[in-house]
Amino acid sequence: MHEREKNAWIDVYDFDGTLFYGDSTVHFWLYCLRKKPALARFLPAQLWAVTLTALRVWRWQRAKGLFLCFFRGIDATDMARRFWDDPRTQKRLMPWFQPQHSELPVVIASASPEVTLAPIAARYGAALLVGTQVDASTGALLGPNCRGQEKINRLQAALPGFRVRAMYTDSVRADGPLLRLAQQRYLVRGRQVKRLWKNL
Repeated sequence: MHEREKNAWIDVYDFDGTLFYGDSTVHFWLYCLRKKPALARFLPAQLWAVTLTALRVWRWQRAKGLFLCFFRGIDATDMARRFWDDPRTQKRLMPWFQPQHSELPVVIASASPEVTLAPIAARYGAALLVGTQVDASTGALLGPNCRGQEKINRLQAALPGFRVRAMYTDSVRADGPLLRLAQQRYLVRGRQVKRLWKNL
């Protein structure tokens, strides 16, 4: 953004479970698997990562990097574009989200990989997308998982002194730090949006 847009008010939206019904990374993986069945060769490593995370041997950040190993078998940028063009994917987008009607810059802040969300963020006309940064050719994480306090860190780096008018999320626990900064807080449950009035 330009210098004059720093210290500005923004509306912030989580993505998975908020603007998208479900986990977009999981659905992206399933889409890729349908298009390229040979990607099944990555399943043993992915299952290993999920198992160790479930047993609390690994933190999710480490497991996420291994789960995304299937990026080695695809052109992630091209596949992401095709994924968001797919009608089945589009049916999972929340119809209440109409960013073109917002008078403030719309920011999407998500733990999903930036490379997979970039096409839909551009289509929405989002002023800024912050997501987990990964190597598009390997799936390896290039920084911290963009969750909780890390979302604030990334926003502060991009928009010093930013102010949050409204925050939309499906998880008070995951997005508590951002919610506490917001003047207005909204909780998304399925396709329903409810205002949160209590202090966090």
